[in-house]
Amino acid sequence: HIYQFRNPDINTEVWFVALGSELSQNGGMRAFLAEHQQDLRGSIIVDLDAQGAGELCMVESEGEYRSVKTSSRMKRYVKKASQATGLNVGSARLPWMSSAASYAIKHGYQAMHLVGMDGGKPAYFAQANDVLENIDEETLNANADFVMELLKNI
Repeated sequence: HIYQFRNPDINTEVWFVALGSELSQNGGMRAFLAEHQQDLRGSIIVDLDAQGAGELCMVESEGEYRSVKTSSRMKRYVKKASQATGLNVGSARLPWMSSAASYAIKHGYQAMHLVGMDGGKPAYFAQANDVLENIDEETLNANADFVMELLKNI
């Protein structure tokens, strides 16, 4: 589906990450940025979490020690995709967590964190019931459609 709307006038790469290791100082994201530093120039990084559960939100502010905020450019992309799909995308703050997106923002990259929120945290985050059976297929499909529309607006 992504190749269907390829436009030769658009040269922004979008990298989707779900690297984990948030609780171990973002080891996955650190390794990813070190490996692909040259490839990531001018790109946008989108961190996806809990897409099959909870209410889809864009994290506007996050970080344990040095909080970072999502840029207004990223907010515009999300707003346009939300209007196009009719899916209401909320906003969230995660002052207790530093995700891959916040790590990327701290290192000068354009990034956003899209997460299915439930009770002030990513749905099923660090819980024993974070299992495949708890993924809601309808929620996952709606969120996947939103992500595809987001790509079209970048």
